[in-house]
Amino acid sequence: MKKRVISMILTGVLAATVLAGCGNKAEAPAQEGAKEETAETAEAAEGAEAAEAGAAEINFDEDPYEIAITIIGLNESNNDLEKVEEAVNAITLPKINATVDIQPLFIGDMGTTTTMGIAGGEKMDIVTVGLVYSLSNAVSDGVLLPLDDLLAERGPAAVEVTKNVAAAQKIDGVTYALSGYPYCAITGGIAYNKTMADEYGIDMHDEMTWDELTAAGEILKEHGVYLTKYGNSSQLNLKFESGFDVFGGSGEYGILMNPADSDQIENVYESELFEKFCERNKIWFDNGYLPADQMTDSTSVQQLFADQKVFMTSTSYTPDQIAVWTNPNFESGLIRMAEPLVTTGGAVEMMLGIAATSERPDKCMDLLNLIYEDGDLATLINYGVEGLDYVKVEGTEHVITADGTPNADHSGYYTTFSHFGDPMKRVVVAPVTDQYYDDLKSFNDEARTSKAFGYSFNADQYPTEAAAISAVLQEKLPMLNAGQVSDVHAAVEDLKAALDQAGMNDVIAGNQEQLDAYLGK
Repeated sequence: MKKRVISMILTGVLAATVLAGCGNKAEAPAQEGAKEETAETAEAAEGAEAAEAGAAEINFDEDPYEIAITIIGLNESNNDLEKVEEAVNAITLPKINATVDIQPLFIGDMGTTTTMGIAGGEKMDIVTVGLVYSLSNAVSDGVLLPLDDLLAERGPAAVEVTKNVAAAQKIDGVTYALSGYPYCAITGGIAYNKTMADEYGIDMHDEMTWDELTAAGEILKEHGVYLTKYGNSSQLNLKFESGFDVFGGSGEYGILMNPADSDQIENVYESELFEKFCERNKIWFDNGYLPADQMTDSTSVQQLFADQKVFMTSTSYTPDQIAVWTNPNFESGLIRMAEPLVTTGGAVEMMLGIAATSERPDKCMDLLNLIYEDGDLATLINYGVEGLDYVKVEGTEHVITADGTPNADHSGYYTTFSHFGDPMKRVVVAPVTDQYYDDLKSFNDEARTSKAFGYSFNADQYPTEAAAISAVLQEKLPMLNAGQVSDVHAAVEDLKAALDQAGMNDVIAGNQEQLDAYLGK
């Protein structure tokens, strides 16, 4: 989550972060759990009041400082990076007396490159954390500077935009990074082939039941199309169909099954719901709704969806997630499977912090604050140069597309995973429409807040158990996800026993103890 992140690129988890943005100035939503005055929100409010007069004065008598800032992607070429830097500098130089050096970083190298760069004394100023390199790990690695004093002195816009997620930006009460998802409500969803649904008379709607999806599978079977593919996946696919607050990518540290109402962490693999999910998958496989070769065919479900060989795929749901699933050969649709939820995981999916070795943390905060304040700057760093990397969609106010541009193949400038600035001040990518801003606000206003919001589990005490749990899930979960077991109950019992032996319930007990302490119990 969104939101958010990240769910079908990198096995359905990260793609929720691929394309997001907005472009008007509606007020930030008040999230349910954040409406009550807490120490964190009070502190954020005090910071905003202290900075009402504006950020600290900029010294234009000194030489401009060049700020190195990372953007996260896959293998984009970014051939026109200098043109983007020139356009960014045209904004930053007269406003904060600073220029930028944008440094693309492959997502798989985030942790190692950042920690080694800090240790080796390389020039690093603003770094990205989250995604595959968590905030808690970055703090324990000594990568990040505390930000509270800098925010109070030089970050009024940053404080204001992120005030509803301030608690999630802290470790042990100290702010270390700023959220790229200040509107962080997210839930599970399904992306589907709307063209096919219309042709075959399949009614897709929010919060569909498993029986309704099963009926859709029967219709699709008659037309030679598979419903979906779950095979060879060791992640908790159930999470995309339920409103859980999940600790760990597959609930290996436990989950809150009713996060807005209960703070009791449970083992999802011991739940009746999980076994019913596995029974449903077996029905789908036995009935021919899932590919027979799904355990051996390495083709991703994303590719099968794009090739129209499967009808749907699980994904995270946010108001802009449809942009991830756009296909030139058919119209895509998106439904949500549960109520929107505000979680720590949604807020920390993509964050920006200041490197512990930065020579000018003050200039870094000036830039971070400007990114949240200036929608044009945020749009530049997110999407590149207008006319080169994108154009405005005719008939819209804030919607852009890369179609028809010199860099439509994203070879000019493109950043798959980075997410900068205030989403109410940026443009938005087609097929999302100008309605997005109202949808985003409504979605977040409607969202409930997890009782664990702001809390992150520290698993440092359980490295052996974490490795053992992961090994068990990789071995036993794919067959259950695929529905390719002869006896569901026996297979689930075997999984539960193996997870218990690996220490999962001990880890969950430790997680509960930490959460209780966080909540002051």
